[in-house]
Amino acid sequence: MRKPSLLIISASSSDGCAGMQMDIQAAAKLGAIPACAITAVTAQNSVGVQGIWPVPVKAIRQQIDSAFSDLDICAVKVGMLWGKQAAIEVAHSLGKWGALNVVFDPVMGAQSDRKGMAEKGAENAFRAVCAVSDLVTPNLEEAKALTGITVRDQESASKAAWKIMETGAQAVLLKSYPWDKGVLADLLFNDDGLGIFKKKKLATSTHGGGCLLSSAIAARMALGDNLIDAVSAAETCIEQAIAGSVQAGCGIRCVKL
Repeated sequence: MRKPSLLIISASSSDGCAGMQMDIQAAAKLGAIPACAITAVTAQNSVGVQGIWPVPVKAIRQQIDSAFSDLDICAVKVGMLWGKQAAIEVAHSLGKWGALNVVFDPVMGAQSDRKGMAEKGAENAFRAVCAVSDLVTPNLEEAKALTGITVRDQESASKAAWKIMETGAQAVLLKSYPWDKGVLADLLFNDDGLGIFKKKKLATSTHGGGCLLSSAIAARMALGDNLIDAVSAAETCIEQAIAGSVQAGCGIRCVKL
């Protein structure tokens, strides 16, 4: 019997603290085999993003086909997609293979660098990936890019989440909602209602947290957890990783598993 694999579709991160490298660490730690399809090579560190080199769309497709044709892909984590054609190809490939437990982190920027990391005008293509996703995990800025809705309160948060779900996504985890003074919350919206995962707001930012959270959710789902249990376990994992963050470079701290 083959061991469950998590297919990670994302970009590399040269500092090892985010992107594909962080996703692989999370999958391996939680017990899933980390298969991968690299979408771009990035030169980045804790200070910022210095360069991005997209992988040809044909190469992305072939990596995905190779993984599905041989491995027991029980879940998929989709991270940074540089380019509209890459996003469309990923959506098509996942639909073709009937991918299950797809977690999409619609990365449009890096915590260490406020320059966009998604091609301008890629929002429509990103919605195609949302349509084949079981869970989409945007932060507030990414939710606005996908929906045009500025999240100011719980009502607008709900509207943004449901608009994403109207694309076909089964659930939305809206990250880092300002719940109260000194408290952030990740809000989980699905057909069953609203789940709230609160956390203390830290004074310093960290690098790699979004990658870790989404990949941990996907890894737990690959191993058989339902959505609620997977998100709950991943929230505990990211809380511990942020608490144990390290100063790996000269910029912001990096989460540590």
